Amino acid sequence: MARPRKEQHEKRSTPMQFRATVAEQEYIRTQAEMAGIKPSEYLRRRALGYEVVAKAQLSANAALVSELNRIGVNVNQLARSVHRDSAFQEYWREIGVELNTLLAKVAAHHDP
Repeated sequence: MARPRKEQHEKRSTPMQFRATVAEQEYIRTQAEMAGIKPSEYLRRRALGYEVVAKAQLSANAALVSELNRIGVNVNQLARSVHRDSAFQEYWREIGVELNTLLAKVAAHHDP
């Protein structure tokens, strides 16, 4: 199925230009490259007040989210077992240790 056509007011058809120094141009190009987007998209996002995140930060966050998701799956399985009157007290402690370890990683990742 093809992508739906944009309405006329949604099309980016109006070009904008500005002057920059060579250093500014290089900085913009580098920032856009780190984010994995074109310089024009980088400038558009920044001009509109959006945060532009570098790919490395995204992949680190993706790894943490993946690990947290894995722990969540384990918690869900244990919760179902408890509801079926199974005793898995020791596993809850292990999950707690894993969550504390993950939280420490997140805290270390966000420390300035």
